[in-house]
Amino acid sequence: MFFDNPAVWFVAAFAGPCAFLAIRYWQHALFGVFVLLVFEGALRKWAFPSAQAQIYLVKDVILLAVYLGFILDGRRNQPALTGVGLIKIVVAVGFLFGCIELLNPNSPSILVGLVGLKAYFLYAPVAFILPYAFKSREHLFHLIRRYLIMAIPVAALGFIQIAAGPGSSLNAYVSHSEDATALVLFGDEESGYIVRTSGTFSYISGYTAFLTFVAFLAIGYNMGRGWRLRGNIAPMLALTLVVGAMFTTGSRAPVYTLVATVPVILWLAVRGRILAFQTAVRLCMLLPVITIMALIISPRAVDAFAQRTGEGDLSDLVARIFQPVTETIEALSRAPPLGMGIGTTHASALTIMGADWPWWLQDLIVEAEMARVTVEIGVIGLLLTWFMRFLIPTFALRCARSFRDLAYRALGIVLVVHLALGIITPVILNVTAGLYYWSALGLVLAMRRLEQSAATEAGTIFATSRPRMGPSAVYAKQRSSSSRRPA
Repeated sequence: MFFDNPAVWFVAAFAGPCAFLAIRYWQHALFGVFVLLVFEGALRKWAFPSAQAQIYLVKDVILLAVYLGFILDGRRNQPALTGVGLIKIVVAVGFLFGCIELLNPNSPSILVGLVGLKAYFLYAPVAFILPYAFKSREHLFHLIRRYLIMAIPVAALGFIQIAAGPGSSLNAYVSHSEDATALVLFGDEESGYIVRTSGTFSYISGYTAFLTFVAFLAIGYNMGRGWRLRGNIAPMLALTLVVGAMFTTGSRAPVYTLVATVPVILWLAVRGRILAFQTAVRLCMLLPVITIMALIISPRAVDAFAQRTGEGDLSDLVARIFQPVTETIEALSRAPPLGMGIGTTHASALTIMGADWPWWLQDLIVEAEMARVTVEIGVIGLLLTWFMRFLIPTFALRCARSFRDLAYRALGIVLVVHLALGIITPVILNVTAGLYYWSALGLVLAMRRLEQSAATEAGTIFATSRPRMGPSAVYAKQRSSSSRRPA
């Protein structure tokens, strides 16, 4: 039984006090969610495997407490976020439409709909709350640096898992059955199969989302400091290990993403006057050096990755690239106008319904996220979702270009590229990617708010520091001005 599990009671005993502390100290709790996101999988697969479902929900409960704490705090003395009205409206309209979709007659259960509503909208408020959690510019970059340092052992774990071999408990994924061990291998029989690593995460998808986001974060942080090594060794080491760890996952997406986006980032940096053209050229030579250093750490992973990359032919690659488009077109032609109901393609729907096959989808099975959105909430939901995915990076780019602080501008450009990838990569279906997506927007808004606050304070200080003129001084100034007027 559910309540016969001692781990469940252990988690429940701390739920109340933790929720209270999260409400009272919501800023620290919000930062704690991003730490828990990294180590949640380790708790689920190594520490408390019998309470993995409960641990999975802990971060969501903490986030709800954070939202409540933010509302109770009021933030009355803080300037409101400007320019995000349209984004808030689109999110609010999407949420209302999602609530209507709970009553979709094609949905097998309202509980399935609630899970879908959580997947779509639970993490969106992070973007609008995160800017108020940073006290200053120094506080923001200090926490980013600490997050990069925290990523060093997590990335290094990927190399350790490769060396440990398939038989090691370090290479376990989260499984719904305690007796089942699911491993995904890559490589060949001649050189030996190796495990596709998941780090401290439950699955490979979470690890790759983490490595991709941290790589972007490290590039922006290092670029804001002119790529200097002095006093900046830890962030550079984090970038090196993260790039190397991408090869241990056996996933091609994060590697291809970096290869495709780094030239775009450097071009935007040159256009934004963050880097000189000569510096950008030198970085084009430096980044391959960083990659080579990362690859030396685990040549077996590189060989297996190269073999996996070369397995498919050109037609398979083209089909994979256009799969989201073809599946979305198919979903538009077969799905009802209002879809099958929000959450009906979610992985947990099978567990909730106790089924082995999603019979409620009527054999309309798709993989790409936009195709799933179409299946779940129809044409209206697809248009709302797609419009929001284009609106957010467009707004972020406008903010990044307006930053006067070069470090803000460097980080902003990188975050714009990360947000733009949300147009073609999963955000709703991948919890890790979803949290990092909305936090990327939150970081852009945080830098915007901090810079506007600094400008306002500077203007106030300048105004109050000007000497006041008495009536006689004002009269003398007026006489002086009138005496210089031409007759």
